[in-house]
Amino acid sequence: MQPTLLLKALIAGRLFYWLLFLFPLTAQAAPLCPPNHIDEQVKVRYVHDGDTLILSNGEKVRLIGINTPELARKGRPNQPLAIQARDRLRQLVASSNNQLSLKLDAEKRDRYGRLLAHLYSPDGNSLSAQLLEDGLATLLAVPPNLDGLGCYSRIEKQARHARKPIWQLDRFQIIRSRNLHRNSRGYHRISGKVVRIGEGRRNLWLNLPGNVAFRIEKKELPLFKTLKPRELVGKTILASGFLYQHKGALRMRLRTPYALEVLD
Repeated sequence: MQPTLLLKALIAGRLFYWLLFLFPLTAQAAPLCPPNHIDEQVKVRYVHDGDTLILSNGEKVRLIGINTPELARKGRPNQPLAIQARDRLRQLVASSNNQLSLKLDAEKRDRYGRLLAHLYSPDGNSLSAQLLEDGLATLLAVPPNLDGLGCYSRIEKQARHARKPIWQLDRFQIIRSRNLHRNSRGYHRISGKVVRIGEGRRNLWLNLPGNVAFRIEKKELPLFKTLKPRELVGKTILASGFLYQHKGALRMRLRTPYALEVLD
């Protein structure tokens, strides 16, 4: 470039844009649900499945905030996407050279003795959030371990709206309560109009058509205060969780507001 042209470019304020054209900046994506603190640096020895791994010290870790499809066990076959979820977690761990950051939550262990933790790659990405974004996991919020679950919930909703892999499977589609088979089990997304509120000493019940009821333990009702469960009669709601049978009726326990949505 001739000196006069360079001077004109400087005067016009265009040199910066010319240089940017020749040497474009590489934008760095913001980390997915980054940690607010780290408790420990750990090394992973083995990835068992999409939400469970073994550390180098032999500690078994269950990832907080997600649930992935189950691998084959006790005569049951692999659930769809179970291998893909496991392999994706292996890939994420390997890309960090098996070195991860670990953050604990309010409750340190589950009933199986596994360590409950959030895990992060060196660049601050949550492994749980990454699996949610990839559509290989669903949100699993279990009190009192709710740190960062708002971010996980947003990531899951984005994946759901984008029809990522897990959200294309039949069992993850919304089903009306009255259309449930009486032998239905496992994870479901169920919608229906609340026809009655039942209340006992320990539980609040949201009753829907089809002999279906969602149970909220009263000790966990404060978590639902913005949804006002006692005022939901006549409202159409959507609940996500694990369905079970009790005395011939279909039941689902709701533990956090992330499992319940008011549709109208």
